[in-house]
Amino acid sequence: MGCGASKAASTADAPAEPPRGGKKASDSGDDLAPSKGQTKKENRPENADAKADTDHANAPKKRSKLDEADGIGANFDTAAAITVAAGTATLVAGTVSSDARGGLSSAASTAGLGLLAFAKELPWVAPIAFLIAGVVTASAEVHTLRADAQVFCKNVQSCEAILDQVAAKGYLGHVRQSVEALQQTLEDGLAFCERLKTQYFITQLIMSGRDVVKFRDISDSMHRQVSVIAAAASIDTQAQIRDDFAQGEKLREKIDALGGFGAVASDPEKMTAAREFLKASDTLLLSSVTNVHDAVKAEAEKSREAMECMERRNSEKMDALRIQSEAQAKVLQDQVAQLTSMMAAVLGQRTSAAAEASGVSLDFGREDGGVPTASSPPEPHPEPHPETPDPVPEPAPEPRPRVARRDEADAVADAVYSGANVRDIMSKMDLYEDEAERRRVVADSALEYEQIGDLVDNDDLHFLTDACAKELGVTDSFIGIIDSKRQTYVSHSKFEGEARARGDGLYCANVGTICKHVVRRGDAMQSNGPNHASLTGMPNFTDPEYEAICASDHAQAAILGDTFAQFAEYADENSDKPDGARIETEYDRNGVTHPHGAEKVPTVGGMRSLAETFLGHDHIHYTGVPIKLQGQTVATFCAIDRERERHDVDVEKVKLYAARAQAMLEKRAAEKKLARLGVPAVVPEAAAPTVVAAA
Repeated sequence: MGCGASKAASTADAPAEPPRGGKKASDSGDDLAPSKGQTKKENRPENADAKADTDHANAPKKRSKLDEADGIGANFDTAAAITVAAGTATLVAGTVSSDARGGLSSAASTAGLGLLAFAKELPWVAPIAFLIAGVVTASAEVHTLRADAQVFCKNVQSCEAILDQVAAKGYLGHVRQSVEALQQTLEDGLAFCERLKTQYFITQLIMSGRDVVKFRDISDSMHRQVSVIAAAASIDTQAQIRDDFAQGEKLREKIDALGGFGAVASDPEKMTAAREFLKASDTLLLSSVTNVHDAVKAEAEKSREAMECMERRNSEKMDALRIQSEAQAKVLQDQVAQLTSMMAAVLGQRTSAAAEASGVSLDFGREDGGVPTASSPPEPHPEPHPETPDPVPEPAPEPRPRVARRDEADAVADAVYSGANVRDIMSKMDLYEDEAERRRVVADSALEYEQIGDLVDNDDLHFLTDACAKELGVTDSFIGIIDSKRQTYVSHSKFEGEARARGDGLYCANVGTICKHVVRRGDAMQSNGPNHASLTGMPNFTDPEYEAICASDHAQAAILGDTFAQFAEYADENSDKPDGARIETEYDRNGVTHPHGAEKVPTVGGMRSLAETFLGHDHIHYTGVPIKLQGQTVATFCAIDRERERHDVDVEKVKLYAARAQAMLEKRAAEKKLARLGVPAVVPEAAAPTVVAAA
């Protein structure tokens, strides 16, 4: 479903897992988390491989373009200082409250931001920046091992600082292989944080003894990789934080004292004791706000001094950079919120699907998941009264999958909550490294959803999409305007021998579209596949996964749910709504006027037409070309054939149509700017040929 999935989409996709990030770690004052005095710092490669890479890095090398790429690090120190100052100020404000986790979560607003600044030159860096921000967000939301989760978060942030330094020196490209290995480690860490958000799997952890020190194992791998990366750029790793993970070890000691994991698993009282131990340790951690506040305040003071020094040199430039940094931080925070909430939803769906495929059930409504433990025998049924008539037998209930054993539950968790699934989910989301700038251009060009009523059902745009579909012999052609949340189909041409109803004005959340891949690449893409969810090189979620996303806590989820509801109500073959009827929109439900005007509210026929374009086909072809303003993709021009796969669609011709649409949008944007400035538009008597006439 959605605009990137199909009714024919299979639910048997390999289960995938979501990432969760953590917040800036705190120094706990209890004996379960390391205190400031226990913090360790190391300045050494951790194995022979690291030393070999160090020797290799010190050897004379042929200079590459990256060695001289001064532009990559231009203004980075200034922007990074602003980012740190803004982030730590927010963090200090948060930790003044009584809830340390609430304050620490504010750190997610700047985590990954510095590294993301280099993604324009090195696009492969962007997923790592998103992962770092995801860890900072998710580690504060785990339900247990919170001390270890926050230590892990702090270690991740120290690694981020080293990556920032390597990138600023222009050496990140030299160590791409090590950086991508680090990405896989971060994916594993994010997956484990997500696993610890589910009470069921926490019980499994206590009962089986697996993964109690997994945070340490992941961090060890992460620090080995970062040492190699730092050595390549001669970066001092003394600032690399190496805190101990005490909470997992304490849990292991407690369970040993209770007789071991087997004894705890078979004795409800010992299980309760183990759970209470974890709850008590987490309570101690969350109550230690003072240490967090002092540490962050000191870091903020350092950033403030750096800020003041730079401001004295160039205050105007700093003001501009500060505004830019704040805008980027706000957009990144929204992207990470989308990443973590939708990933949790998809992981939950994939967990249920994996359990069902294994013929077992996991009862997430109970902390123990329904896993059998030692219990009292059932009471015998009472003897029937001699005068009571025989009860009428009730129909046999539907057979239910049996409850998973511990080893089966572990197998499900290992299959779903993995770094590979984190990567899979991220590949299907609309996460763009330059999204802050793209959104600025959308707003500057008056292309937000509420502002594009003049483009919906526009004759000039229809001329282009009609001509494209006819010339290329495809069944559909459309132009979609892409703002921060949705893609709106402003011009939709559909032919099956003759013109059909148009889907103008309808929309889908960006995460549910195929065109998100064109936006990410910034270039034309062509693909074939059995359906929209299975186009080669353009992965999308399945219908059940999209349905799970609709229930997540993000603005795009509500938009996607609205599209699902409209398809279900109006596109159903049993619907008695006439094609000419107007669909009910969110504006109708809220009792406000539609921003595009009553005459441009999408019709039922248009919804059915768009549904036929995206749903229920065995073979399909897609060609999509970005439409750019100020160098940013703000729309796409697409040609679709839903009757067969195609290898003869000339992408260069689609690019020509996209260029004409771009010229129209550029002219419109210029006129809108003049209108905002109060400058009247001057139309000469002998006007230049319009785009339509030129076509």
